[in-house]
Amino acid sequence: MSVFAPTPTVARPGRGARKFQRVTALRHRSTVVNLIGLTGLVLLVLLALLAPVLAPYSPILRAGAPFQPPLSPGFLLGTDALGYDIFSRLLFGLRASITAAAIVIASGVIIGGLVGVVAGALGGWADGLLMRVTDLFLALPGILIAMVVAAALGASFTSSLIGVAVVWWPMYARLVRGEVRSWAARPHLEAATLAGVGWSRRVARHLLPGVTSTVVIAASLDVGGLVVAMSGLSFIGLSSPAPAPELGAMAAQGMQYLLQFWWVPVVPGLAVMLLALCANLAGDGIRDLLARR
Repeated sequence: MSVFAPTPTVARPGRGARKFQRVTALRHRSTVVNLIGLTGLVLLVLLALLAPVLAPYSPILRAGAPFQPPLSPGFLLGTDALGYDIFSRLLFGLRASITAAAIVIASGVIIGGLVGVVAGALGGWADGLLMRVTDLFLALPGILIAMVVAAALGASFTSSLIGVAVVWWPMYARLVRGEVRSWAARPHLEAATLAGVGWSRRVARHLLPGVTSTVVIAASLDVGGLVVAMSGLSFIGLSSPAPAPELGAMAAQGMQYLLQFWWVPVVPGLAVMLLALCANLAGDGIRDLLARR
């Protein structure tokens, strides 16, 4: 007579456990993707900063024969219709795009943040007046206003910066005002007000630290959009005139050669896409990191 040992049973995870495992796996995957984006953004920023050192040729002087294909001797990404080295111009184009994004974000945070803090902290008629002006700017088509301002000031890098900055600060004003109003209603702020703490001290010690993380998240997520916006203005000729190395202008000037010499417009276009993608992924990662704290 044979005796069979009972088959051990393995407990299967319940629905809640399986859901938790899926959420954890997705979060881990998202973290890895965001880390890749942040790494790519850091590398692109380093390339932009080291452009004068890494560029083998001047971005505004002829370096060789026109339409040299990529990987030609001496030309990693080839040359364009005028014989400019595309790799050298790409490095300086990245430098211009990243610089423009940093300047517009800084101006938006300073102007919009100041408006938002004053409106949220003072309230009353000051809040109403400042928010009506902010809403007016937000109601207008931003890219169209940027184009009009840049065209009115004359095509230049500075004009495109001013055009985009004019329509970018209201978003920060509305965001900061909402955060300030939220923080001002908290018990420790009300206690500080009742204790006679001055307005400037309340703003400096309590309100500004409270809204900083929100502003950092918004600014990090804005980099990709600003890169695309500035490249769009240079694409339609509202930024620096030729032969200034700007990614949008490089793509626009090469469009007529797309079928024969594809690398002339495609390389700068891919650079814009890669920079915007890495910036968006890095911004998502910064948002997730600060949200967990």
